[in-house]
Amino acid sequence: MNYKKFIVFSISFCAVMFGNVIYTLSCGPDADPYDYYISFFNPYQSGKGYEPFYYTGMSTFYDEATTPSETEVNVSDWQRFTGDKATAADIRQYIYTYTKDEMSAVATRSTASLPDSARSNTFARFLQEDRNQEAARYLLFAKTCEPSVSQIDPWTPPTRNMPTMEALGKEAAELYEKTGNKDLRERYALQQVRLLHYSGRYEDAVTTFDKLFKKGGSSLMYYKALALKAGAVQHMGDSIQGAYLFSRVFDKAPALRVSCYTSMRWGNAPEEAVYHLCKDNREKAMVAAIYGMRKDEITLEPLKKVYAFDPASPALTVLMGREISKLESRFLDRVVSTSTDSVSMAGMVNLSPELNTIVNTQIRPLVGWMNSVIDKGKVKDLAFWQVNSAYLSYMCRDYDVARAQLDKVNSKEPEIRNQWEVVNLLININQHKTIDKELEDKLLGTFKWLDGQLAAAPRQGEWWETGRDRFFSKTYRNLLGAILAPKYHLQKDFAKEALVRGRCDSLNVYDYFLSGQSATDQICDEMNSAQLLQLHNFMKSTGKTPYENYLASFFPRAVDLNAAIGESYLRVHDFKTAQQWFRKANKMSASFLVFKELFQDFGPDDGPEKAFPKAITQLQFCDKMLALQEKMKISPVDAKVYYEYATGLFNITYYGRSWNLVNRYRPSTLWYTTACEKDPFSRQYFGAYGAEGYYLKAAQAATDPEFRAKCFFMAARCYQKHVTPMEDSDKYYAALVRNRYFPVLRSNYSQTRLYQEVYGQCSYLRDFVKSGR
Repeated sequence: MNYKKFIVFSISFCAVMFGNVIYTLSCGPDADPYDYYISFFNPYQSGKGYEPFYYTGMSTFYDEATTPSETEVNVSDWQRFTGDKATAADIRQYIYTYTKDEMSAVATRSTASLPDSARSNTFARFLQEDRNQEAARYLLFAKTCEPSVSQIDPWTPPTRNMPTMEALGKEAAELYEKTGNKDLRERYALQQVRLLHYSGRYEDAVTTFDKLFKKGGSSLMYYKALALKAGAVQHMGDSIQGAYLFSRVFDKAPALRVSCYTSMRWGNAPEEAVYHLCKDNREKAMVAAIYGMRKDEITLEPLKKVYAFDPASPALTVLMGREISKLESRFLDRVVSTSTDSVSMAGMVNLSPELNTIVNTQIRPLVGWMNSVIDKGKVKDLAFWQVNSAYLSYMCRDYDVARAQLDKVNSKEPEIRNQWEVVNLLININQHKTIDKELEDKLLGTFKWLDGQLAAAPRQGEWWETGRDRFFSKTYRNLLGAILAPKYHLQKDFAKEALVRGRCDSLNVYDYFLSGQSATDQICDEMNSAQLLQLHNFMKSTGKTPYENYLASFFPRAVDLNAAIGESYLRVHDFKTAQQWFRKANKMSASFLVFKELFQDFGPDDGPEKAFPKAITQLQFCDKMLALQEKMKISPVDAKVYYEYATGLFNITYYGRSWNLVNRYRPSTLWYTTACEKDPFSRQYFGAYGAEGYYLKAAQAATDPEFRAKCFFMAARCYQKHVTPMEDSDKYYAALVRNRYFPVLRSNYSQTRLYQEVYGQCSYLRDFVKSGR
């Protein structure tokens, strides 16, 4: 046995057979196979009938529904058979939903038992006419054969009833001889070949095909029979001839391409050997294309091979589309960063050495070859090549080259024109160093064009259903979230950045990893006071341009901007200014236990409690903190005033009960780092410096040992929060143990009840004491 060949076959079989199964059944949220990287390329330009072979790394096939489908072709054939006397809907209903008993009633004209819907079916009425009874009997016979030649459960091998199949085969042969109708004879011939194939009589299936279809054909029935012959030949051990025959069906019958492609992979015939059976270069080009569609790596070789055989091969555009999609997923997605902290496509200056290598070794060679092909003018769909050569040049940042190629495009095909508009927009944005009024005027036209495309698109189904009707919503999302928003951020125009994100959110295709943060996240969690005031002034301004009015209409309705501004001041402990903004707000957060000390981190706010019966809003918190500030101005200051003020500050840190007064979310993965020192809010939120200072003042002002012990312990808790993290966990723990306030607690307050209580709770204090320091 050839074990090497067997192993290769097994791997190929598993890849095809179980690829979708693994993807479907794996745990956790799955990536959208049509939307898991930044893309501006519409694969449906690549040609109808090849939809399954557009590129996606998340599934074996991009879209298993070919254009047209097998059902559509079969229904169309029957409609022609009726002379258009029956509707396509009625034909589809009759063939694919009627039971065997219902078909029998029609074939025998025993229609009394049929429901009214069947009696009104135009196809059923057609079949009941005398001259069409033969067709009715064929459809009944085909329905009878179905259990023997189909597999209802894909997980369970079918059980074949050989005597029944043999009897059906003989009946098909007899009916073939009796009927004089050419179309029905072809269908009976198919049934004979199919029954022999699924009976395992492969040699008889091949012989019968050669006898009954010796004149060839061009119908769906002919190519289905030819595919059965190909499978039979493959089962007989001739994978090379099987692959060749499957390639012929793949070429001529779009509805059968997925099954033929899959069968060729199972056969695993050597590509070069298949060429020897091809009758001409056109056939060789299709074989080369099918083998090229297997490749997931970025490669120019299949394109060159197909072009050398047949420059006009329709599969060439499919292969090109696959390479463009691969480059988007492995290059463009990494360049167009949605992070506002890194270089993005919005302002690309330098690429990493790795990405530069992709540009110079993969994209530019591909563009150069494409342009040479364009110059020769032999390819089908020349405009497709021109517009996508421009797109690849855009990826390389060769904007002048991209513009020159784009200007050559002269096509009225909707999908080509739409792609032209998208690439033109991307070039325009990147040729402008900044987004100015001139560019904004152009953007408004583009936005309205995209709005029109969205309005014209059919209503979307499930997110995984298809990528066809979601192209414009995804393109719009990527343009806004990955290009324009970062570019406005680099220009420090935070107001328009937020509003661009608002328009992005409104598209309902939001994805954090592709869109970046939402407008609500940016406004409520990321923007500082100065940036929020910029946004506030923009929204209140008069004399906006049409573009600015368009953006302003997408301010997120759930956001109370006055409250967001107030919160931004609250974060940096500017309680007076925060108070002024909260007085204008309609929505505010609240906490019950904001002035209750917390001896352990992340205590819940389970109020109300006896001492804290009412919720305190953000405005009331500011009122209280300002009142405490006034008390601090009168000397001597009561230690409890300092303590209460410090507790308020501590509870609005990351570790406190009332963090929700300054943040909407508290992820469990964040902590203090030295980077926090660069931002006033992060410094207090993660470092608790302000609270520490006031706990220390409370300790200095206090006279009661118990109360002083509590003040020093709370100061120790705050001090611990801004100990710099270290890679060495042992050293980091040792630094936490060496707390500047622990010696004071141990030396002066070890006899207090407070010390005894916290000693049992705080492992850092215990380890400090045990260390003997």
